[in-house]
Amino acid sequence: MNLVDESLEWRSVLDALRNVYVDKARAALGTKGVVAFTDGACIKNPGGPAGWSAILLAADDITGYIAHENATPIESYGHIPQSATTTNNRAEIAAVLAALCIAPPDFPLKIYSDSEYTIKVAQGTYQMKANPDLWSLYRMLLNRRKVPPVFEWVRGHAGHDLNERADELAGLGAWNGDMNAYHKWQASNTPEAHNVVPAADLYALRQQVQKLKALFDSLDPNNSRVSPQERQFIEDMAKRLQKNNFSPTPKQSNWVKGLVAKYKV
Repeated sequence: MNLVDESLEWRSVLDALRNVYVDKARAALGTKGVVAFTDGACIKNPGGPAGWSAILLAADDITGYIAHENATPIESYGHIPQSATTTNNRAEIAAVLAALCIAPPDFPLKIYSDSEYTIKVAQGTYQMKANPDLWSLYRMLLNRRKVPPVFEWVRGHAGHDLNERADELAGLGAWNGDMNAYHKWQASNTPEAHNVVPAADLYALRQQVQKLKALFDSLDPNNSRVSPQERQFIEDMAKRLQKNNFSPTPKQSNWVKGLVAKYKV
């Protein structure tokens, strides 16, 4: 069976792209390059339903994370139905696939995402172990481009207008365009709506990070299988988890869980 036919995420992207016109995209995005902000949201992770979003602008129409007043962004988002395979990570990948489809392949492309998992797999830092169907599509779209996209991580829920807008559209996608349901979800105490980790899970995460940090500190940094990126991530997480108002993202929690399994702590 064709993997493309099996993917709810890819179907969602194709459905949304029916409303994006190539000529209009080229006219809006200029010729000097494209900047994209992508995001994914999952009402229940895993299980869904979920949504994704991609906002694309001409590189000349943005400074930092702020669009110029006369910018004409192209906004796209989609709905991923509830299923056993629906996850936040798959929604994040779907958003990147949409950006790759919309941005003309001969234009330089920079993608902002708050998903460390997505960026690191796309850049080759992580191996493509999970979600092989979507990463296969990513490689296919990558091969169409003259220059590979550049990825940059942006902290979610940190007041960046375009990232916040992408977050809103992804949430709206998760609710299949139902604005009232989306706003009720945002106003609720549901952890997934506010990136809040339950107290018991947060305590467990702190314990895991402390064990990983103790292990990494005991190893010679010049002669160790622990990568510099893993060391830096755990150092940062240990500091952040000391703050009472810090709530880790699903991507950060998943990375910690992956390191716990990898190093058997």
